[in-house]
Amino acid sequence: MNKLFVSSPLFFLLILLSCGDSPVSMVEPDGINTLPAPLDDPGHAEICHDNMEELSTAMSMFYASMNRYPDSLSELEIIVPGISSLTCPSCSMPYIYELGGSGDVYTLTCPLPDDPNHGFVVNGQTSWPPDPPAWPGICHSNMTSLASACAMFYGMENRYPEELSELGTSGIYQFWDNPCPACGKLYEYSTNSVGDTYSIYCPMPTDPTHGYVIDGVCYWPPDPGGGVEACRSNMMSLGSGCAMFYGSENRYPVHLKELGISGVMENWDLVCPDCGELYSYYLYSIDSTYVIQCPLPWDPGHGFIDDGCISW
Repeated sequence: MNKLFVSSPLFFLLILLSCGDSPVSMVEPDGINTLPAPLDDPGHAEICHDNMEELSTAMSMFYASMNRYPDSLSELEIIVPGISSLTCPSCSMPYIYELGGSGDVYTLTCPLPDDPNHGFVVNGQTSWPPDPPAWPGICHSNMTSLASACAMFYGMENRYPEELSELGTSGIYQFWDNPCPACGKLYEYSTNSVGDTYSIYCPMPTDPTHGYVIDGVCYWPPDPGGGVEACRSNMMSLGSGCAMFYGSENRYPVHLKELGISGVMENWDLVCPDCGELYSYYLYSIDSTYVIQCPLPWDPGHGFIDDGCISW
């Protein structure tokens, strides 16, 4: 009996032909995307960013060794075995790698098909929004910057602005419309009819929000990593007191104790929560410029305020 031997490629070709219809994509059969829906987990963004940073570090190592960037991610295995298998935790797809025509510019992109995705890296420069753990600190910094600008506005106009946009039109603070990084909304601001008090609230609709500022005093939980936020809140309060003193005396105080003597700020003797020392205060330029500095004896400290401008 004659036997018929069919090679493996021919065998699979015959099977495909016998099915009648042409084979369809495994990714989008019949035009339907069968990829698992990305999970809405904030932690996935952090993992994805870490993955892209690992790949970027391997790129730098590869370039230092080969004097060029790899043609594909699989080439990185020479430097870091197994690194090309990294995937986005939301969609489980490998990262998209592109190399510029001259070979000296590379791009790593998160493959997440949603917009916005987790961002990208170009030649080691990352491009993505801050991860969720950083949102409260950024929100607090935004509000303290607005409070500092309000204090400067008070020093010029002897009143607080009617609305935050005045900080921009007056030229005092062009970033008055920076939103909360968590919810993307502008900060809520209010003042009274005579403009001698104000409040700035985080616009997050959930409880708790990121806190608020009233007349330069910040109200939010202390920084769990230490006293940085509390210390900066104290300096902002003192800066606001100096601005109010200037509005009534047309000069800044010679020393912080004057804030208490004048009745502008009874708790002028605030201390840094980490070292327990009173804040350093310097007056320059014939009573027209001041500096309030964190007294921490090591570097870096918690920063300083120079004539209403914060350093952090």
